[in-house]
Amino acid sequence: MKTINRNEITDETYREILDVETHHNHEIILTDNGVLRWKENATVNKLTEKMSLNDLLPLLTELGYDKNSELYRKLYRDMGYSLFGYWEIFYWEANNEDASLYVPTA
Repeated sequence: MKTINRNEITDETYREILDVETHHNHEIILTDNGVLRWKENATVNKLTEKMSLNDLLPLLTELGYDKNSELYRKLYRDMGYSLFGYWEIFYWEANNEDASLYVPTA
């Protein structure tokens, strides 16, 4: 596993994420299996072991957060989600019909 500089990533799908989300500097790692992932936050992973996403996401929705909310996206980055999975959830309009409306905020 090694840390990858954002500028080294040239894949068009991943560039879509990185060119839009310039407001954070969440580390990206390359796993031994060749998968690009956000670097996980161990504390967040401990919490999601106790409360599944199936329980947590409805709570976030009830509190007014959606897939275009920074809190929602940060949760997935902190879980160590793969960049491809992250793109599928947040940027692919089949899973986020409002993907084009996303405006990054600090």
